[in-house]
Amino acid sequence: MSNIKFIKIGADGQQLPNDATDWVAVELPQHGLTFTATSIVESDVPQEQCEAAAKALTLAGHSDWDLPTIEELALLVDRSRYSPAIDKDFFRDIQNDWYWSKTPAAWSSASAWGVDFGFGGVYSSLHRYLNGFALAVRRAGQ
Repeated sequence: MSNIKFIKIGADGQQLPNDATDWVAVELPQHGLTFTATSIVESDVPQEQCEAAAKALTLAGHSDWDLPTIEELALLVDRSRYSPAIDKDFFRDIQNDWYWSKTPAAWSSASAWGVDFGFGGVYSSLHRYLNGFALAVRRAGQ
């Protein structure tokens, strides 16, 4: 079970109660991060398309979204869950597939890191042309 506090964020950018049913983002206040509550791409696509979708996103009154780093994305893994390995009370419609980060692999510019939310694994050698999903992130102070 994750010890991270999640706060639902509405379309207007305001905090919502945990029992809210219409939220678009999830804030992690202790980390200064806000993630989209759902994937920003409708189907699995290459990493470059996921990064472009994140940078083009306007949501909750903000247009400074980005693809998360692997460290940021790995914060969302809940190892007490699987299929998906993420808190479904806050993150909706998460696929049992991998989600791209913007962190490149040190050994190859053709590869990047990603998280498989099916079982919570972190992958280190995903070729950027392979298909995956994406969550976007905002960082405090952007």
